[in-house]
Order: sequence, then C-alpha cells, then structure tokens
Amino acid sequence: MKIPTMLRYGVRMVMTLAQKGEMMNTEELAKEMGVSALYLRQLASPLERAGILQGIRGAKGGYLLTTNPREITLSEITQAFDEDFSLLDCIRDSDSCPKSSDCKSRHLWEEISNELKNILQNMTLQELVEKGEYNDTGATAWAEYII
Repeated sequence: MKIPTMLRYGVRMVMTLAQKGEMMNTEELAKEMGVSALYLRQLASPLERAGILQGIRGAKGGYLLTTNPREITLSEITQAFDEDFSLLDCIRDSDSCPKSSDCKSRHLWEEISNELKNILQNMTLQELVEKGEYNDTGATAWAEYII
C-alpha cells in the first residue's frame, strides 16, 4: 500500500500549523515544510474545502487551522484528499469484482482496511503532533519518518 504524496504532505501541513498554534504566512510555512509556495497552495485547497484550514489572502495572509487540533481526526484529513484506505476496490464496493461474494481472502483485506480506518478515526491531529515531537534524546519520534 502506498500513501499518496499529497496526503502525506497535507498531513505534514496541518501538523506544522498545529505545532505553531497560529496563522503562518505562505512563504514561512512552505519553507518550514521544504516545499514551494505553489505546491503548498495545492495542498491547502482540499483542506480548505473540508473546513480543516482557512487561507487568508493578502500581504498579511497565510493559513490557519479552523478547529482545535484535539477536535480534528486523521480520518477527516485523509477524507479531504478523497482517501478512504480501502485496500482493494472490492472492499469499497463489492460489486466491483464478480468474485467478491466467493473470495476466500476478501475478509482479510476488509479486516485490515477496517483496522486502519479505526486508527484514523480515533487519533486526533493533536495526538499525532505529540507523537511526532522530539523526545528527550533529541531524536524525532515515528511520525517524522512516516510523514
């Protein structure tokens, strides 16, 4: 399973905003993330449509989260990028495969998909930020490497 690049960077974007705790201008946020301002705007679009962040135009504009990070689930973020983490088309729609009803392994893929969805529904952006912060040794936690 491969996580789409836009989703990975979108998660990094909202994590960065949550860590900062205030509006960040486009250039500052792009520099912090190591991406171009143009790509940042592309990332912001689905997050704005989902109501997760707000873009403010103008010389003093930038991006900010619309909700407390404790109230935003990772599922909401992934859904903003039209990702539902069904591992196979037949998990999302059993009619997509004529062998779905008789498939001996479909239940395995469905169970794995459901576990992943459960994790995303039950973890908040704030929890992810806390897991991704530096630990006492100065090394980054797992989230920095995943995202």
